[in-house]
Parts: sequence; structure tokens; C-alpha cells
Amino acid sequence: MKIVGIAGSLLSGAYVRGLLEAAGAELPAPADLWIWEGLDRVPPVSDGEIPPPVRDLCQALTAADGAIIAAPAHSVLPQELVHALEWTSSAHGAWPLLGKPVVVVTCGLRPYESMWTQTVLHRALGAAGASVHSAELVAPAGTAVFDAGGRIVHPASRETLRAALGRLRVSPLTVSSPQLN
Repeated sequence: MKIVGIAGSLLSGAYVRGLLEAAGAELPAPADLWIWEGLDRVPPVSDGEIPPPVRDLCQALTAADGAIIAAPAHSVLPQELVHALEWTSSAHGAWPLLGKPVVVVTCGLRPYESMWTQTVLHRALGAAGASVHSAELVAPAGTAVFDAGGRIVHPASRETLRAALGRLRVSPLTVSSPQLN
């Protein structure tokens, strides 16, 4: 099973990237995570030719069985992530998420801290036709999120993540997406 991962942060070394990699380590076998690296090059949706980074993203998502999006816990998403999701929910992007399972992973200091991020991403991914699942993790202030090996430290958070990732099976909905122009 091929899963595409998107780290919803442009900051190098951001915990969101670590969260995505930790999610990849918890994927059920035989799933493989491929992290898409082009978020910083995604422009707003426009008419005309599809920009190369958008084409790459849409082709990767079309070929994948599902996706994981790790996002910051605060309610403001990077504009490039918003643009990427708008492309995937437009006819220009050829609907690459239509009928596919997507897990949104966030981690905050308090329960419900990332509620608005989850809500915004659920709405955008739902508009793209995805089957959306959540893993809202909590790491109390002053505690480590990851161990030295990059795994989620808290057993309850790890189980929450595994349960959500278990939903990344091939969707029972079989949909034929239009081709990119």
C-alpha cells in the first residue's frame, strides 16, 4: 500500500515533519510512506496550464492508496497547504483524492487545541472527495513528543495514531478520476 505524506509546514525542522515521519513508522504493514516535498512551490489555483509542482502532487496522490497530512495545531494553515488542497478539489487537479482515505494528524499541548485545524482540513479534504479520518494527539507542556528514534513517546497518543492510520486501507469506493491535462 502506497501512502503519500504532506507536512503542513514550510519550516525546516518543524515538529510537523517529525510528526509525519512518526506516523510513517506506525503505518500497518505493508504500507510505505512517501513524503511529498513540493509544498513551498504550490501557487494559488488558476486557469491555464497546471504548474509542475501541482502536477507532481496530483500524480502522486492519484497513484497512492491514501494520504497523511500532518498539520500545525494552531488554526492558521500555511497558504501553500491551502493552495495544494484547493488544487486537489478542483477540476484542474483532476480530483486525485476522490474516494481515498486521508488521515489528518495534529499534536497540541492541550486536548482540543488543534480542533480548528482539524475542522478546516476536514472541510477542504471533504471538498476534494476524500474519506477523512483524524488523529488529534496531545503532548502536555514540558514533555517530549518524540523519543530518540523519532517515535511518539506517549503510548495513548501512539494508539490513537495507529487507530487512525488503520483507516488507510483501500477505500471501498472505486472512482475513476479524470486525467490531468
